[in-house]
This record gives sequence, C-alpha cells and structure tokens, in this order.
Amino acid sequence: MKWQTAWQLIRDVLLTGTGLWLIISQIGSRDPSSTLIVAGLALTVPAAATHAAGVLSGPSAPGGPSSSSPSSPPHGEPGSSPSPPDGGGGGESA
Repeated sequence: MKWQTAWQLIRDVLLTGTGLWLIISQIGSRDPSSTLIVAGLALTVPAAATHAAGVLSGPSAPGGPSSSSPSSPPHGEPGSSPSPPDGGGGGESA
C-alpha cells in the first residue's frame, strides 16, 4: 500500500510537474524543441490517463474502497433511522 501511495505521489506531482515545466519552458523559449515538448506531454500521460479513466468509468471504478464507503451507510442505518422517529412518536403518546 505504501508503494501505491508513493507511485501516485510520484506520478501526480513529480512526473506531471516535470512534464508541465518542460512544456512551459519550451513555449517561452526562443527556439522551442519539439522533442522536449513531446517528452513533456509523455510525462503527463500517466496521471492524465488515470484521472480520465476515473471520470469516464464513474464513481464506482476508482475503487472498491470508495464504493464501500457510500454503500456502508445504506446497509441498515438509514432504514433504522426512519423507524425510531415513528417509534419515538408512539412512545411519547403512550
């Protein structure tokens, strides 16, 4: 799990940042190198592909962990919360 977090950090910050820096530096350059621009774009692809896959597949794909969090509240908690107000109202009148 630590390696996944480290890879995400490297991918999202280091690779993407370096790629963007290369692209911006070449845009501002007097004689831009198309090779460096392509290299900068290539460095941004891993993060962009991961984020695009998450957007295209919807909220369920980015993770079982994400889908388990939203599914845990509906297990029985919301069903039981409407019952106590009804039961509480009957208890107060009795």
